[in-house]
Amino acid sequence: MHEDLVRWFLQHQRLLPWRTGYHPYHVWISEVMLQQTQVSTVLPYYERFLTTLPSIETLAAADEHQVLSLWSGLGYYSRARNLQAAAKIIIEKHQGVIPDDYEALRSLPGVGPYMAGAIMSIAFNKPHAIVDGNVRRVLSRIYGWNGENTRQLWEAAEELVHKAEPRAINQALMELGATVCSFKAPRCLLCPVQQKCVAFLTGMQESLPRVKKRQETVRVLLFAVVQRNRSGKVLMRQEKGLWEFPMFSELPAGAFAMAGTCRHTITHHRLEVKVYTGNLEKANGLEWKEFGAVPASSLTKKIFTTAAAEISAQPTSVMSAGP
Repeated sequence: MHEDLVRWFLQHQRLLPWRTGYHPYHVWISEVMLQQTQVSTVLPYYERFLTTLPSIETLAAADEHQVLSLWSGLGYYSRARNLQAAAKIIIEKHQGVIPDDYEALRSLPGVGPYMAGAIMSIAFNKPHAIVDGNVRRVLSRIYGWNGENTRQLWEAAEELVHKAEPRAINQALMELGATVCSFKAPRCLLCPVQQKCVAFLTGMQESLPRVKKRQETVRVLLFAVVQRNRSGKVLMRQEKGLWEFPMFSELPAGAFAMAGTCRHTITHHRLEVKVYTGNLEKANGLEWKEFGAVPASSLTKKIFTTAAAEISAQPTSVMSAGP
């Protein structure tokens, strides 16, 4: 089976930039970005990040503002902070060289068992297993497993990675899950191991693995206020390195005009944000900032876009604070 998977991967793999040369820094950046994020979304961020910060040294020396600006829109910003913190440790403790040791990698911020295994196998071609959502689905269908036995999955992945070239077999499993053995409507006729797959042979490919019960979505209503001054700057506040517009659970005191509504999903929370423009009566903890010159989340960008038409039509803020 491992030979079929590797042969298929070498013939059908997507041409992705981090697969050119398998430079450890490139592999590391790609794996961090790909956590809970699709390849199509990651590609432009990856290219921009590597163009601006092409090495461990440049990442470690960059200020947080620059790193978060490059990450802005990808979400899960702790990934970017951990990435830079790990880069600084690599400079200090490993002479600027990403370690090819599993335990050394695990000691870095943000590096768990999957991440360490991915770097070890893909960047350094060493036999370390990885199990992500794609690998779980592929192995569960191949072996006909219906339960959630994490140890069983890791043992199966370990067995495969010791039978074939680690870099090739691990990527083959992930690639198959991403492009053929999909969650819905798997394309079994294109699968290189269909005749060795229990799920295919028993007609259970769409019911395996068992789908975990999804956590109930929590709906949250928020009110955002976008206020600008005479120079075109807007009132914002900083939260964990990112700048955002003031948001409230109830509309605060002030003179406002309704600009529209935007929606945003964060994990299991679905936010409905009613966007207003105008003047807050109290602006404690807020600063005048030029939007676009500071790192902001995708939600903040949505709010600004929603408010943009109304902002351009209204008089400038009567508040005199700031330039």
